[in-house]
Amino acid sequence: MSEKSKYNFKCLEQQCTTIACHIRPTIDVTLGDLTRWTTQGYLMNILPGVSLKLPESEKDLISLEMMRKPLKSDPEKSACVFFNEEANGCEIRYSRPLSCRAYPLEYNGEKYYLSSKDCPGVGQGEVSKEALQEARDLADQAFKERGSTYTALPAVYSIIMTQMIRQSTEAMKNLSEEDRKKMDEIMSKPKSSEDEEESTKSEDTED
Repeated sequence: MSEKSKYNFKCLEQQCTTIACHIRPTIDVTLGDLTRWTTQGYLMNILPGVSLKLPESEKDLISLEMMRKPLKSDPEKSACVFFNEEANGCEIRYSRPLSCRAYPLEYNGEKYYLSSKDCPGVGQGEVSKEALQEARDLADQAFKERGSTYTALPAVYSIIMTQMIRQSTEAMKNLSEEDRKKMDEIMSKPKSSEDEEESTKSEDTED
């Protein structure tokens, strides 16, 4: 992708017809994003929309992602939690994650490539050498931040979980004998038939 003609892109913003960037399967969040949002003073506004995804298999990594919500126009599809369907735009556009700023260009450590062919902005307008270099820099930065986030998150998660276990242990130690007995009774209490029935209903509903 050395020639400028190979990467022509212009975001159509609210005129976009496919909202490809909003409905893509995963919207990565990096530790760098958290740092930038903290510096900008937006962290507490954006953080409720960020989720920690734990591994489902040995091959999976701990990651940070934007949460999702069903589309009102098509509940079977979902989009980023910050997608405003009425306005057809992003509610945090000027503070969006680095992965969104780099979209649709991505870098995998060896080459630059388009992450989506559904974006109608691809092939639109003309990209100058300066704009192309800026796009590449963003894709390169996103690649590096993803890597460092994947590397650091397991340790950060372990530290947090260890601290929570310590606090829980200390809290148990400070319980009075009476409170400890009550806690033991609650923990050892057999599951009632009503609870089991409710659990079964919940499982049936999920299926």
